[in-house]
Amino acid sequence: MSNKDALLEQAAITAAGLQPTHILGVFFLLILVIVVFALLNLKKITWALLLLVNILLFAYLMKLTVDGSVKETIVGPDGKIVEKEESDDDEEEEDGPTSTPAGNYENPNLPPIS
Repeated sequence: MSNKDALLEQAAITAAGLQPTHILGVFFLLILVIVVFALLNLKKITWALLLLVNILLFAYLMKLTVDGSVKETIVGPDGKIVEKEESDDDEEEEDGPTSTPAGNYENPNLPPIS
């Protein structure tokens, strides 16, 4: 995991008001519950929980992927994502012509489709 991804993950956890130890504790507790249901031969609920864990982990992976693909993401010192402000300054070209003449465009003559 790159430094940027780690910062984004930390920002997401901090924004939710959690600590990394809370996330690990909930994950291991859920795995323990799944193992207990498996040992009790409760197949339907075991498979349902395993499917739920897989879906949640995949959704979290997609969230990290989308957050990581955002260009120029800046994470502030408080862990929140800071948007880059766009400047309203208009940059003018100095070397280009001031007015461009309009060209004459004619539709090409195409043969009929048969």
